[in-house]
Amino acid sequence: MLTKPVNGWSDFQLDHTSVYGLSYLDDIAFEWIDQAIHGLETMMPFCVKGFLEPDRFLCLVSYWNCHIICEDDERSPLTPEDITNEYSHTSMLQFCEYLYADVKENVEEWSQFVDYGDNTDFPSKQKLLTEKLEKLEALINERREWFGEDRCFL
Repeated sequence: MLTKPVNGWSDFQLDHTSVYGLSYLDDIAFEWIDQAIHGLETMMPFCVKGFLEPDRFLCLVSYWNCHIICEDDERSPLTPEDITNEYSHTSMLQFCEYLYADVKENVEEWSQFVDYGDNTDFPSKQKLLTEKLEKLEALINERREWFGEDRCFL
């Protein structure tokens, strides 16, 4: 779903969607994991965001599908040409599993994704990211049965 960060960029793609290059202007691993944790804790759909430079990327993670919206980041009224809509039959649980796996595989790089050269304590950031991953993994395991074949959400 997310490629290894390189020079402040990571590609995002879900099944049957385009590839979106997301920039370091959002601390994706931290922000997205926080949203995923909240979504699994409350069992409510959640939204993650990114910046495509120049457009804005939004991914609404619902129970059984993800909806991607890309829009112009200007203040002017949008026209249909300013918006991209795609969707993927990727459940909330699958999205969280992909997020967990992709960040865990490159935890050092994700902890350094946002680097403004301000002497950030990257070892502490990596430790915090690892803790967030552990919490996400526990929630994934707790909620797995809620996404079984005989389950539904109202």
